[in-house]
Amino acid sequence: MLEEVTKTYQGQKKSAVGGLTLEIPAGSIVMFVGPSGCGKTTTLKMINRLIEPTTGKIVINGDDVTKMNGDELRRRIGYVIQAGGLFPHMTVSTNIGMVPKMLGWSKEKIAARVDELLELVSLDPEIYRDRFPKELSGGQQQRVGVARALAADPPVLLMDEPFGAVDPITRQRLQDELLNIQSEVQKTIVCVTHDFDEAVKLGDWIAIFNEGAQLEQYDSPERILANPANEFVENFIGSGAGLKQLTLSRVQDVELTDAVTTTAGANASDVLSQLQSVGANYAVVLDSRQRPLRRLTRRQLSRAQIVEGTMDPNLPSVSLQATLNDALDTMLVASTESAIVTGRRDIFEGVITVQTVMEAIAAANAAAGGDGEAPVGLNSGAINQVAIEDGGARS
Repeated sequence: MLEEVTKTYQGQKKSAVGGLTLEIPAGSIVMFVGPSGCGKTTTLKMINRLIEPTTGKIVINGDDVTKMNGDELRRRIGYVIQAGGLFPHMTVSTNIGMVPKMLGWSKEKIAARVDELLELVSLDPEIYRDRFPKELSGGQQQRVGVARALAADPPVLLMDEPFGAVDPITRQRLQDELLNIQSEVQKTIVCVTHDFDEAVKLGDWIAIFNEGAQLEQYDSPERILANPANEFVENFIGSGAGLKQLTLSRVQDVELTDAVTTTAGANASDVLSQLQSVGANYAVVLDSRQRPLRRLTRRQLSRAQIVEGTMDPNLPSVSLQATLNDALDTMLVASTESAIVTGRRDIFEGVITVQTVMEAIAAANAAAGGDGEAPVGLNSGAINQVAIEDGGARS
């Protein structure tokens, strides 16, 4: 909870943050958005006192953190920055285990925690724990950055433009991964972004700032899109608010299609016969942990004796947490009529098709342009405000 927090830099008449009061619901994701220089990053960094507030109180779990030792505070709060912020001379395991080591954890406990977190962010510990950051892709570095921030199991996680330095496809997958992780760990997450669509996708609540961190609207994505508080918010959202409503629809909200599945080493002719019997065009190859590796068409199977188990890096896949727009983009980029759907820990869940997405988008568009009423289940723009604290359910 921020109470009348200000930040005024020496020699400047205007405050970068002027008297901000804000409560963060426990266990939720709150997105800070606003124009460049509005104070959103300054506000984020005051929470863990990377920037010291000029006046005001910041309360986490009943403690006024402005009176705490800064180093101790930052060990209690996870922090993720753009491109992961990993130490290049340290291995992945050393990067992740750094804070637990400072907290006095045993080597055995740290090693177990590193492997647990690598699994959580969908990186195989056997493959990645001893690699250096330069040996990782941008997306992999960002996943390790998230794992490092979660290492000491902090109640609060701060993220500063965490996915701004990666390509659009990787960005979408990292967003989905964050939502999957949150469904398991239920942290209180505060995230700065310049991308309103990202805020709508990730946020349980969105705080829209104007200059000086003036809070123009603080509400759920649904309420902000349906009822912008003022002209500033309308202009910030921009045109196509109705289309932005579609980003609220998730892959998990639609019915998935079953698929023929197989494993590496299976008899290709047997799999082909199974495809022909059910009228399917391809089979999904899964590994021993039910994670999809590749798709094999009838033609590919007819030319093979056994099923290949190599990973296809271009496999069109989306998470259950992905938006329908994400799913459609994935299929368009891959020039395919369907995409693989994965759930927690990348486990195969089914297949989504272009037809399913288009039907859902048409239904959502009709509903959005129908009676014009606000989404059901929200309290007329008011937030059930809860101070930052350990635990808590998503709102």
